[in-house]
Amino acid sequence: MPNKGDVIVKFQTLARYAFGLVSAFLLASCGGGGAQTQTVDINPIALNPSAATWYAGVKNTLTIGGGTGPFTLSSSEPGIFPVPLSTGSRNIDIVPQQPGVIDAGLQADELQVRTVNLTVRDAFGAQAVAVIKVAQNFLTGYGMFVGTTTCSAGQVCAGGETTLFFDSTFNGQLYSNHQFRIERVRGPFQFIDPLNSNNQVDAVTVTSDHEGKFTTVIRVATGIPSQVGLIKVTDIQTGAYTYRALPIVGTPATGTLAIVPSAINLTGPNGSTCGYGSVDVLVFDGQAPYTAACPNPQIVVSNPTSTSQPGRFTFIVGANQTCLSAEQCVITDNTGARVIVPVTTVKGTDPTPVPLAVAPTALTLTCGATGAVTVVGGSGSYSVNSTHPRVTATVSGNTVSITRLPGPDPVGGPFPTSATISITDGATVTSVVATVPAAC
Repeated sequence: MPNKGDVIVKFQTLARYAFGLVSAFLLASCGGGGAQTQTVDINPIALNPSAATWYAGVKNTLTIGGGTGPFTLSSSEPGIFPVPLSTGSRNIDIVPQQPGVIDAGLQADELQVRTVNLTVRDAFGAQAVAVIKVAQNFLTGYGMFVGTTTCSAGQVCAGGETTLFFDSTFNGQLYSNHQFRIERVRGPFQFIDPLNSNNQVDAVTVTSDHEGKFTTVIRVATGIPSQVGLIKVTDIQTGAYTYRALPIVGTPATGTLAIVPSAINLTGPNGSTCGYGSVDVLVFDGQAPYTAACPNPQIVVSNPTSTSQPGRFTFIVGANQTCLSAEQCVITDNTGARVIVPVTTVKGTDPTPVPLAVAPTALTLTCGATGAVTVVGGSGSYSVNSTHPRVTATVSGNTVSITRLPGPDPVGGPFPTSATISITDGATVTSVVATVPAAC
């Protein structure tokens, strides 16, 4: 026979959910723009996981099952296990903080944890509790010394290799046979693949030895300015990570770079046009990559960055009626050394050509008749072409002779009554229109 108290509790639970269902029905039945539907979950509220051990600094997810939202949450240790006061979501991402105080009574070889009680309540007051143990997650101990470089101990040099030594210390104990991932966050260097020294990568995975130590080697780029590099060390098992800074000693600037040619000088084709065209400039000394820039928009660098040694740039100067007088462009190397490239354009000494012209531009021919036109200007060397099958054109000096061939015309007539004769000097074209009989 059931206990009287159990019957009362079950009746109260059923009554509470019945009230929720009726409330939801009434809310859904109300008219007006503010009507909303409240979904009631009659399953018991629960937290998943209900018990777990989480490491500080590592994101985990709590899931609320059953119950009816919104949900109210509370933590016995809000300083290390922060939760939202209220939420409508059933999935909550939490990143525990480092516990400053651990549970009393732990043994020296036990995992150092702080027990947290997490409570969740639904809209009807039903509640569930999860017990989470937050483990301390200290990755401390870091040693580094320089291997084959030209710097003093404790520095990382441009163009050299550096050996980085680490001690994996957790809660004062060295961790052996532990996997770590080391990543480049910032800086002009890469890690040497432990299985292939010719392969350079941005991250490596290493395992600590029996003393809790692990080692990696980085190779720094050549010809870089002094700067600070940054690496990230992650304990793969727990997800804990730490950042470490590397002082990188760069190559000092070598001064002025050497370029060939030392200046760009362009001469125009005639007395009315300034010089234009493209010129390749080679850069010697200094450290790649090189960069080139010109403030004048009339000068364009086709490849503003060059990684070759020597560096190579192509300067393109556009045609313009206004000439340039030692316009300055700048080439800079990776160490900050720079050189000025002066660009000068002048007009040529040849006379400006007379535009190509023909006179007259139209004539009328009878059968077998020949007409002549005069062409001037241009380069002085001309060629002609006729669009009419029965009209021919020949050029001699500055005279173009145009003839309507006599009849009888071959099969295919009558022919067009207009012919266009094109005259060109190779650069420009002009034309003459001849009116001719359709048949002869």
